[in-house]
Amino acid sequence: MNDINATPATRSTNHTGELIYRFEAQLGEPFPVGVFDDGIRFHNNFDGRISDGPFAGARIYGLDEFKLRPDGVGEVVAPEAIDAGNVRASVHVRGYVVPPDGLEMPPLEAIATPGFEFPDLDFRFTGSATLATTSPEFTWLNSTIAILEGTVNMGTGTIKVEARAA
Repeated sequence: MNDINATPATRSTNHTGELIYRFEAQLGEPFPVGVFDDGIRFHNNFDGRISDGPFAGARIYGLDEFKLRPDGVGEVVAPEAIDAGNVRASVHVRGYVVPPDGLEMPPLEAIATPGFEFPDLDFRFTGSATLATTSPEFTWLNSTIAILEGTVNMGTGTIKVEARAA
């Protein structure tokens, strides 16, 4: 059901595999915090729109706390918000961004250099999320784990993610 105004009576009780949202967003200017022993840390904001699922049309935005490890794998911790006007939800995401096979990552110090540009390549994103809302029609989300799959392109700043109920 893709209706933001759905009532609990019109929703199924088994939500496994159900689409929660699909969105495309744009990363803001990456803010490197610094190079640490375990990787380079960034704080990146993002803002986008949900294109499909019960929150279609809603704004999704937040902060991606991102650590890029020396092996090229990125760890994401992202507190996010969904704002559909009369319906809001908070989302807590944890996941990984994996570079394409064969991509040779530059040294972290080079990435931290002002003016560094990431390549225009899609990195695979896999993660999970918990959601919380007080909207009666979506309280089932409060006890749902979402599985997230998508891509992140640091070169273009584009994020594309789909979330489904586990």
